[in-house]
Amino acid sequence: MTGPPYTHLHIFTATRLEDVPAHVRRYVSVDGSVPGATWCLDHHVTGERINMDAMPETLDVSSHDGLCTTQADADAMASMVTVIFGGKANLPPPARAVLECASHWCDHLGPHPGHSSVDNATGQGVWRAFNQALRGIKTPASGPPLGAFVLDLVQRIQTGLPWPNAPEAEDDAARATALQEQGRVTIHGQLALADLRGMERIPPQYVYALHRCPVGVTVHVHPQGGLQYTVGVNPNVAGPEMDLRPALAALAAAEFAHGPPVLGKTPVAGNENWGGRAAVFGSPFNHGSRLAPQEVLATVATALGMKGVP
Repeated sequence: MTGPPYTHLHIFTATRLEDVPAHVRRYVSVDGSVPGATWCLDHHVTGERINMDAMPETLDVSSHDGLCTTQADADAMASMVTVIFGGKANLPPPARAVLECASHWCDHLGPHPGHSSVDNATGQGVWRAFNQALRGIKTPASGPPLGAFVLDLVQRIQTGLPWPNAPEAEDDAARATALQEQGRVTIHGQLALADLRGMERIPPQYVYALHRCPVGVTVHVHPQGGLQYTVGVNPNVAGPEMDLRPALAALAAAEFAHGPPVLGKTPVAGNENWGGRAAVFGSPFNHGSRLAPQEVLATVATALGMKGVP
């Protein structure tokens, strides 16, 4: 039986050109726009719900030697598997469904509305298994375990081996409870602020479960100094689907006002600025934000027409 055509691709993560391995000459980027990529399949740019939706049914990357993303997560992982098979049409239909479900759990923290409960349960297990495989590993060092997981899935799909599965991590729920008990989750009108500065990261689904605000803001310390933010729609709050992109644009403009290393005021690849999509976005990858938490909250509230934040 002929195997998937593109297992030769070197898998890596990078947010700067200098992070790209020296031996890689031509590379395709998925679920993020890695500098220097000859082909980007990035739903943050094109607006699809999950990254697999931004990918063609068939693709030819025989002239490439690399496959990459800006941040290792299950959405990127599923897209990498799809590239290695040569596109969505070359995936066995059951595998395509599970990968799409894993992507949806990753990006929206809930089941894929277009697939069965069985496929969603399997996809959720794959998502959890992937998160455990990469736990505690940061970009760009996440390339090797990402590649190992991707190639393991490729082999499982090809040979019919069971999908990887993992239960919920009990310590994540305990750390989220501690976060709340320490008063680190505060409510500001329709926004919640989770302050994780000085703490280990907690998966977002556990943080969102601590409040009923439609939008949550999480703040960490950036490894290079300054602050690092994530702004996202709370999947536990019912209502019309929210589009956070006006807030993303407003925060990118505010960050640009502080000058370099930000290169442009719009949230697009190459500007070293904020970036993301309609449901979730974050501050720059490569340097800390200069914006204070209260400024982020006020900017988001104003951009989205929310009340209650001075």
